[in-house]
Amino acid sequence: MKNPLAIIPAFVFFVWVAQAQVSVPPVDPAVDKAITHLREGLVDSFNRGDIDKLLTFLDTNAVVTWQNGEVCEGTAAVKAYYDRMMKGDHPVVSKVNSNPKVLGRLYQGDWAVSWGELNDTFVLADGRELPLNSKFTATISRRGDQWLVTAFHVSVNAFDNPITALAVKKVSIIVGIAGLVAGLLAGMILMRLLPGPKGRSAA
Repeated sequence: MKNPLAIIPAFVFFVWVAQAQVSVPPVDPAVDKAITHLREGLVDSFNRGDIDKLLTFLDTNAVVTWQNGEVCEGTAAVKAYYDRMMKGDHPVVSKVNSNPKVLGRLYQGDWAVSWGELNDTFVLADGRELPLNSKFTATISRRGDQWLVTAFHVSVNAFDNPITALAVKKVSIIVGIAGLVAGLLAGMILMRLLPGPKGRSAA
């Protein structure tokens, strides 16, 4: 090794990280219980379609980013989005089921961050089912004596999901129909341009 002293800064850094991880204070059981209760309440109200109950678990100024990229700022916007997608004369979605799995959670004072998989399935208004298995990240903050969601981001694999599969299938059908029509038109044009048997014998 040309310069053995070069590894010292890196070694010191890893020792510092290890010490920092060891010195992380244990999670208050009461806090962990409160956040677990929050998660269970969110899942239950979401699966039952009880939007009013669901909103009680959100901070008034919560920011939610949905699978379609739309962003809602505040509980009023979240309710409006839900009503537009699930209710009204032309709903997009008729039913949603979710069974979230928390893969990790970090605590720091009066806030926490959880992330994981939603294991969600959407049933569209036309009856089609879309198992998205969305990924989520939730920021939770203490507001007085309760914990509330202040930010929630959910996304799907942009390159491999049921929606892109439907789009590809639709495009394939359209291309196939267009090719069939083009072939028929080309055949009709050739039939008109080429002389029939009588025309060739007369010549």
